[in-house]
Amino acid sequence: MDTLQRLAPFELSPETTEKLQAMLKNDRSYMIELVPKVVFCRGELTEMLISCEIGEYVQFKGVAHSYLAHNGTIERIPESKEDIFASTSLSLIEKRKLMRLMTMVSDNTLYTHILDKYSDTQFTQLLQDKFKLSGMLLDAVLYLIVRVNRGDTISSREGCERLHKYVKSIGRYGRMAYLCGMYGGGSEISQSFCRLCAVSGGTYILNEKVAAIESTAENEFSVVLDHGTVRAKQIVMSPDYTSTAVPKDQIVSRAICILDNTCLGDDTTALASYVDDSGVVSLLYVTHSTMTVPSGQSILYAWVEGSLEETRSLLTSAVQTTIDSKASPLLSIFMESHELD
Repeated sequence: MDTLQRLAPFELSPETTEKLQAMLKNDRSYMIELVPKVVFCRGELTEMLISCEIGEYVQFKGVAHSYLAHNGTIERIPESKEDIFASTSLSLIEKRKLMRLMTMVSDNTLYTHILDKYSDTQFTQLLQDKFKLSGMLLDAVLYLIVRVNRGDTISSREGCERLHKYVKSIGRYGRMAYLCGMYGGGSEISQSFCRLCAVSGGTYILNEKVAAIESTAENEFSVVLDHGTVRAKQIVMSPDYTSTAVPKDQIVSRAICILDNTCLGDDTTALASYVDDSGVVSLLYVTHSTMTVPSGQSILYAWVEGSLEETRSLLTSAVQTTIDSKASPLLSIFMESHELD
């Protein structure tokens, strides 16, 4: 009970108290990430992990499925060419359209031709005019694969480059484009780099107060400590060290829901996008297969740009649509994080 009071120093309903006490009895089985990440199978981070040999002791699991949630429903979206052929949710015409797009970005000659010819065209217009995509297929490519925010416009060059990066990642480790870290992947990767830094002679400065963080004319940062100043090209820090006047477009609102059951499959992982007129919410679904939650339960992460005051109802709708009455939240956490340049 003392642990529960420290975690939740406010009045709880008897039902909530009972759920939290049950979870605390098995607390070592939970690995919750505040900022969950997935990486491309052929992305820069993956190549860095391989070249640094960190990949030998950091474990990943492929993100097996992709889903698009819109109009109150959630549908699985095929990713690889094999998935497209085997899909029962797509018509023959839709399969041909999607295959034509996948073939274009897979063929370097066709891909270069499209970039040169349509570089000044908006990506949405290219998909509609050249590849005749509309409806669910258009939303899937824009918001799930290329990951465009609602209302944003990107050039055909940028859109094709994102799509090309996605497609070339498929097939390296299986029929998926993304990898999800096991055992709380973000913290495991951070620990691995810290270990590598120590082995390579890196310097750690502990128990020092940060007096100020300033930008320099050389596009570097100057971190003023109690006993000196450290200069760096990049820094990773808590928002507590920054001014409270963070631009709103750099605020990301997040929801973390621990579910009493699985909702998008057992022993699997999935990436989803929820689309409505208010915006696009990204979601990551993990189960016991990632060793981050007890068997029979799952975790659903959701995030969207904007303040929590503006986006809480959007996050709630995204979570409810994705769960679709197949599970109930044991614990839901809503918070903001700050993406700083």
